[in-house]
Amino acid sequence: MRSMTGYGSGNAEAPEHQLRLEVEITSVNRKTLDVNLSGPREWNGLEQKCHEWIKGKFERGRLNVAIKVQSVDSTGNGLEWNEELMEQMLQRLQAFADKHGLAFNVNGELIFKMAQSLQDKTTLPDWHALEDQLQAAFHQALDDLNSMRQKEGRALQNDLLLRLAELKALQEKVSGYAQGSTARYRDALMERLAQLGLDLDLSDERVLKEVALFADRCDISEELTRLESHFAQFRDLSQSSEAVGRKLDFLCQEIHRELNTIGSKANQIEITQAMIEGKNGLERIREQVQNVE
Repeated sequence: MRSMTGYGSGNAEAPEHQLRLEVEITSVNRKTLDVNLSGPREWNGLEQKCHEWIKGKFERGRLNVAIKVQSVDSTGNGLEWNEELMEQMLQRLQAFADKHGLAFNVNGELIFKMAQSLQDKTTLPDWHALEDQLQAAFHQALDDLNSMRQKEGRALQNDLLLRLAELKALQEKVSGYAQGSTARYRDALMERLAQLGLDLDLSDERVLKEVALFADRCDISEELTRLESHFAQFRDLSQSSEAVGRKLDFLCQEIHRELNTIGSKANQIEITQAMIEGKNGLERIREQVQNVE
């Protein structure tokens, strides 16, 4: 079992280009698989390659992939700008201001904006030239992410099995409450009839028919059997290494259906209370299952 939530990072260097590559991948829960890539705008076609590297490794979840490129000898967070182009631009702006009689003051804000707009993109090589390094950093980030998702998945598994055991205990209680319910109803019926002054024998056809209808209406043996089956499937799936989130979510729906049916048939306050408690426990399980891949 794996969680859909995690973080992974990887890095590699390209000495021939004096570049450092960093890949960060974060994932959150989502019903389908969705990949969002953030990287250098010049690297067209890289997104398709990233999808190929991811293919088959994830079934669902939202993956945010960030690819960062940094100059090895740069102290900033990106590539250095081209100072020659900046000087040319300043000269052109100064000439334009002089021509039109405008005051032209160079300050820090102007220089910063020019540095951003004139950041030299031509020194960034095509991503194909860095494909081996990119792939190495990417798979390192994927392995790191998977390790975290598996660790989180083990914690989810322990929590789900603990909560499932609580539901199983409730089911066993309900099964005990249901035993002898027909006999108790029959005795209560005869007592009420006696209080009303009606002297009927237990073998009276009307009494037998009423008791039979009650037994049929309140029989929850089938629901309890199906619950047992659902619980067993849930335990088996939670111990699987495959993507089981959708199957677990379906089982939660089926378990909820059986709890509802038992609650509607219940004629004992103990069973009603157990079903309310069971639905609350199941809701906590469903919330956790939403994080399972």
